[in-house]
Amino acid sequence: MKRILLIAGEPSGDHSGAYLVQALRRRLPTADLFGVGGENMQAAGLRLIHNITELSVIGLVEPLIHLPRLLRVRNDLLRQIAADQPDAIVFIDYPGFNLHLAKHVKRRWPHIPIIYFISPQIWAYWHWRIYTIRRVVDLMLVMFPFEVDIYERNGRFVRTANGIRVTGRGWKQPAPLQVRCVGHWITTQIAQFQPDPTFLARERIPPDRTIVALLAGSRQNEITSIFPVMLQAAERLRCTHSHLLFLISCARPTLRPLLDAVIARARIPQFDTAYRVTESAMYDVLYHAHLVIAKSGTSAFEAALFHKPVIVLYRLNWFSALALRLLARIPFVNLANIIAGRPIVPELLQRQMTPERIAATADAYLRDRQLYERTVKDLAQVHDQLGHGDAGERAACEIIAFLQRRNIL
Repeated sequence: MKRILLIAGEPSGDHSGAYLVQALRRRLPTADLFGVGGENMQAAGLRLIHNITELSVIGLVEPLIHLPRLLRVRNDLLRQIAADQPDAIVFIDYPGFNLHLAKHVKRRWPHIPIIYFISPQIWAYWHWRIYTIRRVVDLMLVMFPFEVDIYERNGRFVRTANGIRVTGRGWKQPAPLQVRCVGHWITTQIAQFQPDPTFLARERIPPDRTIVALLAGSRQNEITSIFPVMLQAAERLRCTHSHLLFLISCARPTLRPLLDAVIARARIPQFDTAYRVTESAMYDVLYHAHLVIAKSGTSAFEAALFHKPVIVLYRLNWFSALALRLLARIPFVNLANIIAGRPIVPELLQRQMTPERIAATADAYLRDRQLYERTVKDLAQVHDQLGHGDAGERAACEIIAFLQRRNIL
């Protein structure tokens, strides 16, 4: 029986890892797929030995606070690898923990193939990790086409007159690392999405209204700092576009009281005539939206993959913004712009995130049909570069082909 150890460390890795586990389970029905994951990977067929709740730590200081627990999990995994000698190890994102563990594995058991699914974003910051990856990883499965050049040519983003592109001088010394692009796991979710035919009726949305989605985020600080500005911009648009209906997406039920508190403080007259707050699936919101105003993050990228023009917002405190400016290697934050290499969707960040700018940008999309259709076309091209679903299937095929070349399968 072949044994493959998979290690995820946070909820996003659990989601993406579940597609990979499902695909591997179909192709290797007798294999023992075990490791670290969450409820999604477990439901897909992973035999859990640790839960991601033991590893999921966000921030700069928090990993130090929880270091004893992280080391305890790492040491237990090393003991299990020593005892069980898996045929391969698949690390899923979560580079702080996973790369540290991969170095230990490569040093002690160099014969065990190390596969990495979803590359750390070395193209955005912490580029130095590429040297560790080339030394300890045998197969890197990346989500974006430009990441292949990053690894194979020691590429970095550079500014050009038309946007950004990846350029590199190559490597002086070859490495055994193989890199394959498998696409983004979110495209699989979108490909599987089926819209709810009762959505508009359930949310009391008249068919003649044009929907503008407001995606305020899933973190409390984002809701308290970004959502009020969204509402101010919406009120400006409401004055000139009476047919608009603003659909506010609540990421999870526990955030509803916070959203309601922000709305109450905004003192919006006749709120129910122009706004709805929904706890329905966000993909239904995106499917029906004509335009999206979203805080920067996964939801803004998902809006882009729905081919919906999206206005991307974010504001950090001055210290975090300064640190990011020093570390960041790209001029964009939305992945659609990064993949395209040019600004397709507008990004209003820091001081640019004002109600006036947001409303003016949205007004341009509402009035200029050519601008709207050109943006939709550009976003469809970005989607095509990532494929339309089956990222987990492609990743599983690459893993199996790689192991067959190693005479492991």
